[in-house]
Amino acid sequence: MKAVWRIVSSQHQHDRFHFWLGILAAILPAVAGILLLGVSGWFITAAALAGLSGAFLNIFAPSAIIRALAIVRTAGRYGERVVTHDATFRFLTALRNQLFAAFLTRRDRHRRSGVLLNRLTLDISALDTVYLRIVVPVLLCVFTAAALLCVWFAIAVPVFVAGVVFLGAWAGLAWISVARADRKAARRADAASDAIRLRAADLVAGRRDLAIYGGLDAVAASILSADERLTAAEDVEERRATRLICLSGLVGQVFLAVSLAVAVVGAAQAAFSPALAAGLVLVVVVLPELFSMALPGLARLPRTALAAKRVSALQSVAPARTSNAQTPAIHRPGDNPPLLGFEDVTFRYPGAARDVLETLSFDIGKAEAVAIAGRSGCGKSTVAAIASRMLDPRAGRVCLDGRDLGEYDEQTLRRSITVLGQRAYLFNDTVAANLRIANADATDADLWTALEHAALVERISDSSQGLGTVLGEGGLGLSGGEQRRLALARAFLTRPKLFILDEMTEGLDSETARDVLSRFLQFRGNASVLMIAHKRLELDAADRILRLPEPGHEIR
Repeated sequence: MKAVWRIVSSQHQHDRFHFWLGILAAILPAVAGILLLGVSGWFITAAALAGLSGAFLNIFAPSAIIRALAIVRTAGRYGERVVTHDATFRFLTALRNQLFAAFLTRRDRHRRSGVLLNRLTLDISALDTVYLRIVVPVLLCVFTAAALLCVWFAIAVPVFVAGVVFLGAWAGLAWISVARADRKAARRADAASDAIRLRAADLVAGRRDLAIYGGLDAVAASILSADERLTAAEDVEERRATRLICLSGLVGQVFLAVSLAVAVVGAAQAAFSPALAAGLVLVVVVLPELFSMALPGLARLPRTALAAKRVSALQSVAPARTSNAQTPAIHRPGDNPPLLGFEDVTFRYPGAARDVLETLSFDIGKAEAVAIAGRSGCGKSTVAAIASRMLDPRAGRVCLDGRDLGEYDEQTLRRSITVLGQRAYLFNDTVAANLRIANADATDADLWTALEHAALVERISDSSQGLGTVLGEGGLGLSGGEQRRLALARAFLTRPKLFILDEMTEGLDSETARDVLSRFLQFRGNASVLMIAHKRLELDAADRILRLPEPGHEIR
């Protein structure tokens, strides 16, 4: 549970004022509710006794106190919801930004995006229970218990002893809810939730192929199966929380009976007045509800702890280095220092049996175009990912313009390197918005110029909306070649030192591929080019070809 404590500590450090204000806002209506029952019980009993005996009783002060406590309790309940939720949302907003920034620093983009998005969003959402369902209720119970013990001790020792016994019973229930929590059920619920979301996304994305090959029913059945596992795991958690709440209610009923007996005996022995005895008994009536508030959150603590553990792992990621220190450039004797250099780079994907790259060394000179070729699976796309710092090498180093690639901050690096892949993503937005991803300050004239260089100006101008034409998801509305040209136009809005082409013409017919590649080569100017290629068209356009071997063989 250390991860949960780190989240609590992070929220406290983030905004101490709202952290404690929320707890105070929760304590105020709780105390007002306890006092309201106690004072009301005392006042009703005292008024009845005064009426029977004819004694004088000032009814105005107690009546005013009761009205004031009722107002405080009602307003406090509303204020508690506002303040505690505001404190939570403030923290989660900052945490969400911090986690996405940390994820960018980790650069493990070879993992499936659906898994990452699912886990990040669900984990952050799960952490709203830490403050609202654990911290606030637990501290409220502790404060209330301490205050009641002090009051009971001042009234009479038997009342204090009864209070200690039953408050200890509630503390025991809280300990049991944490110590005997079902961690396996929490892990099963997490796994089933992931399966539901990912399988549903696959069903939506691949519904056409599934319908053609008759696989819709099987995929739908797998989603329903995961849903059944999630329901079963959640039922285990719900039943356990319900049992704890029932036990808490039972403890409260026994405490009420014992308190009634102690109050009757104390009043009979004149240890305290009958009116005070009635007030003490009514105070006990509200305690089961109050002390049961923390039990559901504590019972679900394992699931919260899993989310907190993953979030803490991301929080611990060091920010990207921004040092300006220069490192020696990698270069061959007698040549100018290269723009890009790999020096003994080794890389292995998590879970793989062997390295996909082994002590790879090469360099690319300024304004030079180098093609990386080799058999499928030899690591060509991995080279592109490492060169663009989408992946970090396991060993060795990569230099850009004489500096270690890790020393560049994200903004500077993305201005220096532009990647053109075979699957450049187009967003469900306007043509202008898709282009301005590369250059937010580009004018409409800049956008039209880029489209002209990419041979797409006529296609976009034919639309009545022009640059405001809205594309569907993934560029829906444009053909495959037009989507590739729009991605090329986006690249033309940048002026990097290095272009990385990851099989840019893959899937295009020969005429379109030749046109796209020639337009790019005409536009690139003095920028260096790293081409991941296997087509003769791309290899012929390179100044030099580097053929990657299979792992365990030397580079040719």
